[in-house]
Amino acid sequence: MTSGLERVARALCELDANPPNARMDGKSLWEDYLPEAQAAIMALREPDMTMISAAALEAGHVSKDEVGRIYRAMIDAAMIHQVPTAGKAER
Repeated sequence: MTSGLERVARALCELDANPPNARMDGKSLWEDYLPEAQAAIMALREPDMTMISAAALEAGHVSKDEVGRIYRAMIDAAMIHQVPTAGKAER
């Protein structure tokens, strides 16, 4: 399974009209979009009140503070990208 960060980078790459598996200089072109993908994800790191209220309503028994903490943890996890060649996580 690909990370959230990789999925966003691939989407941005394709948004620029690049084919899904485009390569340049021996690496996947979508990797050039990682900084932009990181910025986009981090822009959503703090949930707004609409997001918190929707999650709290759906979860029922979870406080709004807890929803925010869980959401931030999920965004932080999305920022971890497994580098295929190195095999280790980077942030």
